[in-house]
Amino acid sequence: MTKDLQPPARADRPRVQDLASAVLAGGDTEDLLELLVASSRTDLAPGTAVLVMPLESGTWTVEMAEGPEAAELLGLLIDPQSAPGRALAAGDDDALETIGSLRLPEDAPEPARALLAIVDAAEHGYGFLAVIRSDEHQDLAFTIADRERLDALAGLIALALRAPTLGTGEVDDERGRIARDLHDLAIQELFAVGMELEALTDALASPGEELTNSRIRSSVATSVQGVENAVAQIRQIVQSLRRERSEATLSERLRHEAGLATAGLGFVPTLRLPPHPSPLDAELPGEIAEDVVAVVRECLANAARHAHASAVAVSVSVFNEGVDRVVQVNVSDNGRGIDPTVTRRSGLANMSSRARRHSGWVDAFNLEPGTMISWRVTLPPQ
Repeated sequence: MTKDLQPPARADRPRVQDLASAVLAGGDTEDLLELLVASSRTDLAPGTAVLVMPLESGTWTVEMAEGPEAAELLGLLIDPQSAPGRALAAGDDDALETIGSLRLPEDAPEPARALLAIVDAAEHGYGFLAVIRSDEHQDLAFTIADRERLDALAGLIALALRAPTLGTGEVDDERGRIARDLHDLAIQELFAVGMELEALTDALASPGEELTNSRIRSSVATSVQGVENAVAQIRQIVQSLRRERSEATLSERLRHEAGLATAGLGFVPTLRLPPHPSPLDAELPGEIAEDVVAVVRECLANAARHAHASAVAVSVSVFNEGVDRVVQVNVSDNGRGIDPTVTRRSGLANMSSRARRHSGWVDAFNLEPGTMISWRVTLPPQ
């Protein structure tokens, strides 16, 4: 007979938002990974937490371990023919989630009960984060809240592993350039508009000064032109950023969007992509890739603003359907669902417009609880 284990409700338990902020702020990758592994143990398992990472092609090892069994688990190789090994090789998140134990050394009395969450290490492949109950706590069952917490921590580990690819110096230089462009171009233009409108306001408020319609029209026209110039300059800056980021693959851009959404959601969304090398990066034309990123961004933003969800899952896949090659985006959450009283949904309208351009469609399905947005388009012939 098992009993539910409630996550520790301690005041010192770090919130996922705080852990996400620490990861996004940067720092030593090793320190961040140790923080996240330690958090998974203290929050979820009276026992041991391990981080399994790819060592080389077809080989995985326990790279980090926290807890009483850490000494015997650290450095342990995962058998490629074991259930975890096969799931890692395939990048199969569902298969990994069904595994209830981690293979311990042969002299261990019994495998401890474990909860596992896959870690996407980008081009290196897949690993997983696991929490293992100690012998005296094996009668405690993991809960849905435990599952969601471990998924969030695994997502943060994936984000921390990618942080070094964005060099701090490069990020600082880019921030400086954006600030200079905005200040020297758009902000100065808007400052001039403000001065023009302020002078017009003072003149209108002065009882001794008469203003002709011609002067008012001229002042307003000058201000409108200044605003249009500022908008055009901001657009140029945004377009330059898009061009400079064009070298990033679609998979990398989708991971980036998931990372950015963490702050608004308060947790890390689950992201499931085809295994590396990804057909997303090889097959999707640039215009469709841009629409896929925009749809994922829109769905994550809507979930953050309206769903009040505690979990969001994003799945992007490419598959054959008859003679067609199709890309499909599914974004689901466990929130409060679509409000039937709201008739105007600009987000869905935008996604529908993007789908129609490529002979596709978008639909929204009610879940129990929550919502799933499904967007799919047909790829042009090779």
